[in-house]
Amino acid sequence: MGRELRHLLSTLKLLSQVNRSAFVIGTTTSVLESIAYPLMLLVVWRGVNLVLAGSSPEHLVSRGVVLLCVLFGLLALETVLRMVTDAATSLLQAESAQQVNGRIMRKMGEVPYHLFEDNDFQARYGLLIAEASHRPGQLVQAFIGSLSALVASLAIAGTLFAFAPVLVLFLLVLFPLTAAEARYHRRMVELQTTASPALFRMMFLAQRSIDATWQRDIRVHRSTILDDEYRFLAGRYLDDLRVLLRRYQLIRTAVGLGAAAVMTAAVGAVLWIVGGSATGPSEAVVLLPALVMGLAQGRSFATGWGGITECLGYLSQLFDFLDHSFEEPADRAALPATVA
Repeated sequence: MGRELRHLLSTLKLLSQVNRSAFVIGTTTSVLESIAYPLMLLVVWRGVNLVLAGSSPEHLVSRGVVLLCVLFGLLALETVLRMVTDAATSLLQAESAQQVNGRIMRKMGEVPYHLFEDNDFQARYGLLIAEASHRPGQLVQAFIGSLSALVASLAIAGTLFAFAPVLVLFLLVLFPLTAAEARYHRRMVELQTTASPALFRMMFLAQRSIDATWQRDIRVHRSTILDDEYRFLAGRYLDDLRVLLRRYQLIRTAVGLGAAAVMTAAVGAVLWIVGGSATGPSEAVVLLPALVMGLAQGRSFATGWGGITECLGYLSQLFDFLDHSFEEPADRAALPATVA
């Protein structure tokens, strides 16, 4: 965990160095955007209270117009913040990919030449180019999305606590959701890393299939070597992928069904709470959407955290590669051990 945290901080530092203003703006706007949701709930709650209070028509119209203007302002602000966040994230993704690819290319000049003739090194270098090099951009997207979902979840939890503290306990179901997503994505990285030689070979075969010389030779000899080898490698990889997906889809489905059962019980608790309250209708207007939004934001956080976990799995290998010293000792330099 400490190692992943160190690589997360290293990546965030890299992103802030690539474009500090875009990083700060994207992070800030995502947090502000997430706070808009509970504020909208409170505005709606005030409006329902205003209607139920039996105010005079003049008072109802004047206060109602103010509340609708506030609601419109929050919706407009949320839309603008989302567009700014998307623009900043897209810019960081593009610039970070170029920055990391440049660092990888410069690092290759330090690698002893004999390693370029090693199939394992070629496969792992191909994995770095194909996966790790663009992961910083994906990481910032997952990080900003997770941060936004986390802040929104905490704000919604605060809203629930203000009306019915016991309902906050139901949001604890989000912890197993997050753990299941993180474990699934960690195993996916391990599979891709283990299968990197086969994946690199498949990529090589696909490239050769459009090479004029190769096409001439296999047609002259009526050979099916490219197709046979590709199908063999793809079959083994897909078998391993199916096993992984079957196992973790069952786990994720079980956790998801458990979360659905808990949230259904939470809705029942809301109905019981508001049923014995004079202000029940106005409280229900806040509590029921807050539970639904809390679950949705919690799932978004779990998904984002899974994405962060997967990105860090590749970035750990990237930083190991970039930090590795290739000064060749007598027993010849070797790459650091694969990080799963």
